[in-house]
Amino acid sequence: MKITHVIASASPGGMENHVASLCNTLSETHQVSVIAPSWTANAFAPSVRVIAFDGLLSNRYNPFAVFKLRRLVNALSPDILHAHGSKAATMIASPLFGAYTRIATVHGIKKHTRIFRRFNRLIAVSPKVASRLAPYPCTVIYNGIRIPETPPPPCNNHPPSVLAIGRLAPVKGFDDLIRAWAHVADARLQIAGDGPERERLEALIRQHNLQHRIHLLGHRSDIHDLLKACDLVVISSHREGAPLVFAEALARNRPVVSTDCGLMSDLMPPGLLAPPRAPEALAEKINAALADLPAYSVKLAPLFDLCRREMTISAMTEHTAAVYLEHFK
Repeated sequence: MKITHVIASASPGGMENHVASLCNTLSETHQVSVIAPSWTANAFAPSVRVIAFDGLLSNRYNPFAVFKLRRLVNALSPDILHAHGSKAATMIASPLFGAYTRIATVHGIKKHTRIFRRFNRLIAVSPKVASRLAPYPCTVIYNGIRIPETPPPPCNNHPPSVLAIGRLAPVKGFDDLIRAWAHVADARLQIAGDGPERERLEALIRQHNLQHRIHLLGHRSDIHDLLKACDLVVISSHREGAPLVFAEALARNRPVVSTDCGLMSDLMPPGLLAPPRAPEALAEKINAALADLPAYSVKLAPLFDLCRREMTISAMTEHTAAVYLEHFK
């Protein structure tokens, strides 16, 4: 089967990791190509044909970019044309691509979904995302990660070490997390990631006199080591699809406190989620978890098991290939 993926993102993140893992694994048994901005090229295995096209970063309604994309797709003549993210999906939704079997993976909650009516099948990364795509045909497939053979043991740091991971952008709610930390019992918070909010977050930390308890780590390439060394992971986002940090934490048996959004809304046990944009409520959930981390981890044990079964790269690839086969001409 010939499969062409299209992604139009300007910076690295969970969606980009998803596409690279999926393409690299599919290429072991299929002929896989990807049309993507040039900065992504090093993410793909030699078995994946990478067609660099920075025109994808232009306005998604730019007719010149869409026509150039059509020429690239026609030259590849794929059996399956798979778009990732709303920008790529908007381009592929053009009638110019109507001759192809079109699949789109939707990685987050979308306000406007009419573009997806032109796709043969949608893939959603969580049930909550899928619920927003009705009535279009949709399959839920969890993001896949590499699962460690043996989860690391609990850390038992004193004071506890809490980790948050993500791009320093407003949607991640790190400002709410910093405000929450003024109400959290003695614990150390590390935030790994970089982005446009860094200066504002640094000022907020100083404003609340939390410099000794909160550390912005910047971009890190040792995320797995940071997860191994922490006691608790916090997700403070306003909205999400299925953040990889959630799966990465579960894969290492690290308990998670989260706001009520994305895949966490679908999977976390009742009563453990905080409303988005509510720092004091988030602090309450963090304090409750830190008060007895072993007991809190027991509540999440079924999720640790689910992650090791369903949030693997092999499971993600197998389920995606099954969707392709349903529509393979």
